[in-house]
Amino acid sequence: MLAASRGAPVIKIFAAFAVAAVFSASAELSAAHVPSVEKSVIELHQLFDQYQHAVAAKNSKELLGYFLNETVPFVGAFAPASYDLISSTNKQQVPRTLSSNAKEDADSEIKLPPDQIKNLSIQTDGEVGTVSWDYYAKIGHGRIIWSTVLTNDGWKIASVTYSINMPAAAKKGGSQMN
Repeated sequence: MLAASRGAPVIKIFAAFAVAAVFSASAELSAAHVPSVEKSVIELHQLFDQYQHAVAAKNSKELLGYFLNETVPFVGAFAPASYDLISSTNKQQVPRTLSSNAKEDADSEIKLPPDQIKNLSIQTDGEVGTVSWDYYAKIGHGRIIWSTVLTNDGWKIASVTYSINMPAAAKKGGSQMN
């Protein structure tokens, strides 16, 4: 019993050193990771710029190359006033969300004029990230959010979510963006 109690302080001291070593190594890794995060922000900005260029060039094949695959989900959600307007126009409730995939979106994206874009935001830890912005188009406005992942082939879009605010709903007092 006495030998076990003598060993306990030694174990506690060793454990304290181990915890301190982990925190020290963690701080060093975090500091070393900063340039990687800054580089990732630049790369995600390039992904965004290249995507917008492909939209303007009406190149659906190039657009698809920015996604993990053709089945990447696109999910849009109507703002309350826009949802109410669509439901009343259809004289029945309609789905609150719209779902498609990267292939369908790339094919339809090239048929529309490019959106006006404001408030671009890029967040990343170097492995995953989000790219989001406010969009303004003839058919409406809202916010688009890409979830992105770093692959062996560079950054790819893993999912897209967006809000939908229709102009007619905004005129009736619905949500508007600045």
